[in-house]
Amino acid sequence: MICNVVVEFIKTNVIVLSALSCVYLGVMIGQVLFHWKKIDASILIPILIFQICTFNSLFVHITPSIHSNFQESAISGLFTAQLRGLDFQNIESGLLGLGAIDPYFELSKRYHNPSNGTERWQIVYRSEYIHNVINPYWDPFQLDLTKLCHGEVRRELKITVYDYETMSAHRKLGETKVTVEEFMESVTTGGNASREDALRVVDEEGDVVGLLVVLKAQVRLV
Repeated sequence: MICNVVVEFIKTNVIVLSALSCVYLGVMIGQVLFHWKKIDASILIPILIFQICTFNSLFVHITPSIHSNFQESAISGLFTAQLRGLDFQNIESGLLGLGAIDPYFELSKRYHNPSNGTERWQIVYRSEYIHNVINPYWDPFQLDLTKLCHGEVRRELKITVYDYETMSAHRKLGETKVTVEEFMESVTTGGNASREDALRVVDEEGDVVGLLVVLKAQVRLV
């Protein structure tokens, strides 16, 4: 059983226990005081008994843990995200320096062809393009996890940023590799112009050509 265990002090003598032998737990007493990666019942139960003797009573509430589920197997759910571009290299400035790129991005997963053993990147989402700007805000998007990454939040994905062209082939600016888990870990904590947690977009030479600020990234299990 993969679970979080929330331990709260209460005034009634209510104790809820379960089969706890060798399970992964996240334990909170009131607020988060401990985080045990793995614990055996022989260790946990004496701790609970000590807490009961000291504080008279405890309530132990066991709920599913999303992060623990991530570690174990494929999951079903919806992934919602929003990206903002920053400092993209302007490859369309024109003779007078007045023009700018029309950026959009594609999100792809790695596809393995079982018939011949080849691999390729398969596009699962394409954003709208934003006209004449190097710091674009793209619309939020939502994808089924099965479609996006076969329900495996640590499966590698690729984001490729392009300059949209109407009369010729779209021009690739660069790309970055990321997982759903890394998406969520990279959500900005410093505002929509923060570069601290932004994803680096690099060209074929490995040079950074722009940044992707993750404004939102979350999974809702279904």
